[in-house]
Amino acid sequence: MIKNVELITNEIQDFSLINIKLITGFFVSFYKEFEENKSLLEIDFVIEGENGNKFLANFHFHNPQNIRYESGGPYHQISIKIQDIEDIGWENKRYEVIDFEGDTLQFYCSDIEVMSIKGTIYSI
Repeated sequence: MIKNVELITNEIQDFSLINIKLITGFFVSFYKEFEENKSLLEIDFVIEGENGNKFLANFHFHNPQNIRYESGGPYHQISIKIQDIEDIGWENKRYEVIDFEGDTLQFYCSDIEVMSIKGTIYSI
Protein backbone atom coordinates (compact mmCIF):
# COMPACT_ATOMS: atom_id res chain seq x y z
CA MET A 1 0.00 0.00 0.00
CA ILE A 2 2.49 2.67 1.17
CA LYS A 3 5.81 2.56 -0.66
CA ASN A 4 8.94 2.77 1.52
CA VAL A 5 6.89 2.26 4.72
CA GLU A 6 9.93 0.39 6.06
CA LEU A 7 11.52 3.80 6.65
CA ILE A 8 8.90 4.22 9.39
CA THR A 9 8.75 0.62 10.62
CA ASN A 10 12.53 0.65 11.15
CA GLU A 11 11.89 3.36 13.77
CA ILE A 12 8.43 2.32 15.00
CA GLN A 13 8.06 -1.47 14.83
CA ASP A 14 4.30 -1.56 15.53
CA PHE A 15 3.50 1.39 13.23
CA SER A 16 -0.10 1.95 12.23
CA LEU A 17 -1.89 5.01 10.92
CA ILE A 18 -3.10 5.73 14.46
CA ASN A 19 0.50 6.79 15.25
CA ILE A 20 0.09 9.79 12.92
CA LYS A 21 -0.82 12.74 15.14
CA LEU A 22 -0.24 16.05 13.34
CA ILE A 23 0.18 17.70 9.96
CA THR A 24 2.96 20.30 10.01
CA GLY A 25 3.36 20.85 6.27
CA PHE A 26 0.97 20.65 3.30
CA PHE A 27 2.28 21.42 -0.19
CA VAL A 28 0.73 20.89 -3.63
CA SER A 29 2.82 21.11 -6.80
CA PHE A 30 2.14 20.68 -10.49
CA TYR A 31 4.63 19.59 -13.14
CA LYS A 32 4.96 18.00 -16.54
CA GLU A 33 6.56 14.58 -17.02
CA PHE A 34 7.01 13.16 -20.51
CA GLU A 35 4.48 15.73 -21.83
CA GLU A 36 1.89 14.55 -19.28
CA ASN A 37 0.51 16.87 -16.58
CA LYS A 38 1.15 15.54 -13.07
CA SER A 39 0.57 16.73 -9.53
CA LEU A 40 2.01 15.93 -6.12
CA LEU A 41 0.70 16.48 -2.61
CA GLU A 42 3.49 16.50 -0.04
CA ILE A 43 2.47 16.24 3.63
CA ASP A 44 4.72 16.34 6.69
CA PHE A 45 3.29 14.29 9.56
CA VAL A 46 4.38 14.04 13.19
CA ILE A 47 4.29 10.37 14.18
CA GLU A 48 4.47 9.21 17.78
CA GLY A 49 6.15 5.91 18.64
CA GLU A 50 5.15 3.47 21.35
CA ASN A 51 7.74 4.87 23.80
CA GLY A 52 6.75 8.51 23.24
CA ASN A 53 9.48 9.24 20.68
CA LYS A 54 8.31 11.58 17.94
CA PHE A 55 9.29 11.57 14.28
CA LEU A 56 8.70 13.90 11.35
CA ALA A 57 7.77 11.89 8.24
CA ASN A 58 7.46 13.27 4.73
CA PHE A 59 4.82 11.57 2.56
CA HIS A 60 4.21 12.03 -1.16
CA PHE A 61 0.71 11.47 -2.52
CA HIS A 62 0.89 11.18 -6.31
CA ASN A 63 -1.77 12.65 -8.58
CA PRO A 64 -4.04 13.96 -5.80
CA GLN A 65 -7.59 14.81 -6.80
CA ASN A 66 -10.58 16.45 -5.12
CA ILE A 67 -8.46 17.79 -2.24
CA ARG A 68 -10.44 19.14 0.68
CA TYR A 69 -8.41 20.42 3.64
CA GLU A 70 -9.54 22.63 6.50
CA SER A 71 -7.12 23.86 9.14
CA GLY A 72 -7.22 26.65 11.63
CA GLY A 73 -3.75 26.96 13.07
CA PRO A 74 0.01 26.45 12.79
CA TYR A 75 -0.40 22.67 12.98
CA HIS A 76 -3.28 20.31 12.48
CA GLN A 77 -4.21 17.31 14.64
CA ILE A 78 -5.44 14.39 12.57
CA SER A 79 -6.76 10.84 12.67
CA ILE A 80 -5.92 9.50 9.23
CA LYS A 81 -7.42 6.58 7.35
CA ILE A 82 -6.29 5.29 3.94
CA GLN A 83 -8.71 3.14 1.95
CA ASP A 84 -7.76 1.16 -1.14
CA ILE A 85 -10.50 1.93 -3.67
CA GLU A 86 -8.91 0.24 -6.70
CA ASP A 87 -11.98 -2.01 -7.11
CA ILE A 88 -14.10 1.02 -8.00
CA GLY A 89 -12.06 1.42 -11.19
CA TRP A 90 -11.65 5.20 -11.21
CA GLU A 91 -8.74 6.42 -13.32
CA ASN A 92 -5.77 7.67 -11.22
CA LYS A 93 -7.73 7.09 -7.98
CA ARG A 94 -6.30 4.11 -6.12
CA TYR A 95 -6.55 5.44 -2.55
CA GLU A 96 -8.90 7.65 -0.59
CA VAL A 97 -7.29 9.49 2.33
CA ILE A 98 -9.54 10.90 5.05
CA ASP A 99 -9.49 12.37 8.55
CA PHE A 100 -12.03 10.01 10.13
CA GLU A 101 -12.51 11.97 13.37
CA GLY A 102 -12.47 15.65 12.43
CA ASP A 103 -13.53 15.32 8.77
CA THR A 104 -11.04 18.07 7.88
CA LEU A 105 -9.09 16.21 5.18
CA GLN A 106 -10.21 14.16 2.19
CA PHE A 107 -8.64 13.41 -1.19
CA TYR A 108 -7.90 10.67 -3.71
CA CYS A 109 -4.48 9.72 -5.09
CA SER A 110 -2.82 7.12 -7.31
CA ASP A 111 0.19 6.23 -5.09
CA ILE A 112 1.51 6.91 -1.59
CA GLU A 113 5.19 7.01 -0.74
CA VAL A 114 7.20 7.74 2.42
CA MET A 115 10.14 9.92 1.43
CA SER A 116 11.92 10.46 4.74
CA ILE A 117 11.64 10.20 8.52
CA LYS A 118 13.70 11.85 11.23
CA GLY A 119 13.45 12.39 14.97
CA THR A 120 11.78 15.56 16.17
CA ILE A 121 10.99 17.27 19.46
CA TYR A 122 7.69 18.63 18.12
CA SER A 123 5.20 18.63 21.00
CA ILE A 124 1.77 17.15 20.51
